[in-house]
Amino acid sequence: MSTPEIHRFVVISTGHLTEGTARFLDTTPAKNWPYAGGPYADYGWFFYAHDENLNTGSGAIPDDLFAVMTWARKQGCHYLLLDCDGDAVDDLPQFDW
Repeated sequence: MSTPEIHRFVVISTGHLTEGTARFLDTTPAKNWPYAGGPYADYGWFFYAHDENLNTGSGAIPDDLFAVMTWARKQGCHYLLLDCDGDAVDDLPQFDW
């Protein structure tokens, strides 16, 4: 039997995304997002914390989301849960929407 992969994830506030990015995530089916992730019920979103933003234009990870992913990677996490009740992080921009 092989050993299953085990990854860490971090939970932080949805307020680290801009209103535009949040609107895109809420109105676009996850299968059409240009990055791996999906909705977390009505509370936020769950993502793979990409360490590269290889696409450009509409296929690129938005700057605010990529900054959060990069921060998560620096914390040793491969995944990220943005939760409306999550704590804000001083090292990241916060948006009031």
